[in-house]
Amino acid sequence: MSVEIDVLVIDAGNTSVKFTAFNKESVLWVRQSLSECLDCDPKAIYFASVRSEEQDVALRESIEQCFPDRRWVTLESSMEACGVMNAYEEPKRLGVDRWLSVIGAYHFVKNGLVVVDAGTAIKFDAVNLNGRHLGGYIAPGLGMMEKALLANTARIRYDVTEVVQGEGLPNSTARAVSEGCLEMALGFLERLYAQYADHTWLITGGDAKTLMGLLDIPWTHQENLVALGAKLVGDEQIRGNK
Repeated sequence: MSVEIDVLVIDAGNTSVKFTAFNKESVLWVRQSLSECLDCDPKAIYFASVRSEEQDVALRESIEQCFPDRRWVTLESSMEACGVMNAYEEPKRLGVDRWLSVIGAYHFVKNGLVVVDAGTAIKFDAVNLNGRHLGGYIAPGLGMMEKALLANTARIRYDVTEVVQGEGLPNSTARAVSEGCLEMALGFLERLYAQYADHTWLITGGDAKTLMGLLDIPWTHQENLVALGAKLVGDEQIRGNK
């Protein structure tokens, strides 16, 4: 028997898709595949994607086969939503994942804040006390940096099993690459903290705790920022369409 839920939020990222179930404002669960969601019965589906149009069409068809005739809300970046103003002159060019993250973060903190999302890429966005998105950065994530280095240097080769913890300067190619990429990411974040030390730092993404745990920066981890922002924006859109 299917369990009725209010909203199923679908966050389609570059490398994975996350499915987050809500009842009212509460997150019930987060799952990693559509097949894991077949025991639920959502009243509405909120869809946010940074994928290509062709990928979105295929994913939507799969979802609608499982959940036909549900209210469907496609989320996009906009000039303003839920009290947050977009910094971009062309708002839709801001990735919807970044946009929803800053909205979710602002409603979580209600103060000047930064969001660090460390996954495939390391994304940094700042929002001021009044809810104005100030802009941000996108840098390669740890895995992406390593892959780019290995792909473009013919003589750098190693097996992942050679990556081991060590002290001092790296004394193997594997350590040289992995720790070199780590130091680049840490330096990037340290420079930004020097500018935004008076902001509340919220972190999300698979590598976020690894990176921030090595820095002397106070932070709060919130793994569901995109989904929380999606719920806020989707609810606002539905209220506006009534």
